[in-house]
Amino acid sequence: MRACNHSRASAPRRKGLVEQRIVAKHTPSIAKNQMRRCCIAVIDPPPSNADIDRLWKFFDSSCAYCGAALVRGERRDHVLSQSALGTNDIHNQVLSCGLCNGDEKREEPWESFLARKVSSASLQRRRRARIEEWMQQAPPGRLSISSKKRRTAEAIARAFKDFDAAVEELRALRGRST
Repeated sequence: MRACNHSRASAPRRKGLVEQRIVAKHTPSIAKNQMRRCCIAVIDPPPSNADIDRLWKFFDSSCAYCGAALVRGERRDHVLSQSALGTNDIHNQVLSCGLCNGDEKREEPWESFLARKVSSASLQRRRRARIEEWMQQAPPGRLSISSKKRRTAEAIARAFKDFDAAVEELRALRGRST
């Protein structure tokens, strides 16, 4: 994905038509969302490419829930969701097809989703054991950030307070003629 502020419409060029240009807005709320993600990544970094390779190998390039074959680059799912304070640790992630992760599971706990998704009790046990085997490889304390949540939220709140003050100062400068 390109890291730029502009994207061009992909409509075919025709004689006499002007190329359409779509410009992304730069707003304080968008900046704050990016700041939040960056701050969280400091204490909970994303997995390395080597870790992702190990994940693909462990799950044989298949969805951990339904077993569908996946093409490299398809979705990964957080076993313990980030909203439930799950981390980005590679052992808190499994391979998951778009249907399972995007359309069906959402924020549902993985155990109940697997039970609902797989009707065969023996297959369900095997898939559950495989996911648990993967998760057990995590270093102690790496699957949840609950102990750091309050301090992280406080640090982000301080950064936002400073950012908001700077935005107000810049808006005041914009209003003055130079």
